[in-house]
Amino acid sequence: MIRLEGVGVHLPQFALREINFVVPARGHGLIIGPTGSGKTTLLEMIAGHLPLASGRIFLRGHDVAGIAPEARRVGIVYQHYHLFPHYTVRENIWYGLTGPGRGRPVGPAHARIADLADRLGIGHLLDRTVTGLSGGEQQRIALARALAPAPDILLLDEPFSAVDPTTRRAVRAVLQSIHEQEPITILQVTHDFEDALRWGDVVAILHEGTVAQAGRPDDVFRYPNSPEVARFVGTGNLLAGVIQRREAADPEMALTFPALFRVGRLVLELVADREGPAHIILRPEDLVVGRAPHLGSARNRFGATIVRRETVGPITYLHVDAGEPLTAAITTTTADEMQYRTGEVVQLAIKATAIHII
Repeated sequence: MIRLEGVGVHLPQFALREINFVVPARGHGLIIGPTGSGKTTLLEMIAGHLPLASGRIFLRGHDVAGIAPEARRVGIVYQHYHLFPHYTVRENIWYGLTGPGRGRPVGPAHARIADLADRLGIGHLLDRTVTGLSGGEQQRIALARALAPAPDILLLDEPFSAVDPTTRRAVRAVLQSIHEQEPITILQVTHDFEDALRWGDVVAILHEGTVAQAGRPDDVFRYPNSPEVARFVGTGNLLAGVIQRREAADPEMALTFPALFRVGRLVLELVADREGPAHIILRPEDLVVGRAPHLGSARNRFGATIVRRETVGPITYLHVDAGEPLTAAITTTTADEMQYRTGEVVQLAIKATAIHII
């Protein structure tokens, strides 16, 4: 387990402050955030390469303050791998077990290196130097080196950013397999939202030196807690307007009440818990598109003009003007069957309960 409590660090012209985040034992946590938000700095603090200015770091339930990096049982893979060009692949991996040294490992070390190399698909490269190897091969070597001493914690600093999509998927699959077989806890820095949604147990969004939101990936991506998080994760249509109460609160609805959200000429019914200025999110997949004036039972129905059609594999995004720019997501099969075209006026609908207030 990794637990950060009020962690902070001060560097020239940059600081992390009050970082609170927990990755469960044998879990896979992810840190995402804009460039310069402190993601790599956070990994280096956990590894012990940077001193804390405040807070505590717990690994496996133990406070690691004052414990040297080499005693923390932490492996780390950096974005650019940091392999030794004058070492063979075998010696690079062996370095993870022994530190500086040349030669040929024997006994358990030899077996561990051979096993990792085979699982990562680099067994045939062990006696070659790393010079001239592909990015994907170097990435696997760096992973093998970090995993060689069987660490309890594995820190990954954007390990897939420098390889092509096919290699990225292959190495992800291998890492997932190793994670299932070995009792390690992973914390990964990434810019790839697919990593967070497919592999993560928990995710934290870093923004301006602190955790803006943390939780289960689906909750963070579907229900951002601020406009900044919503813009960063690209949750959907973010609108700024005003909420007005329609009637008194229903006792059965606790603290919520029927309300209207107004922005420009667009007026939407929703269920609210407060009045006044607010942001709402309309997720593209929650917007129903059609030509008929009545689309199901949704309370909100309004016209919109198609401005642009964007097809991304099985999904087609219709960018429309409804008084405010909106994007709706439909299947490409439906878009082709309905022959939606630029300039056409269509009807949109969305349920009041599908509108998320932040």
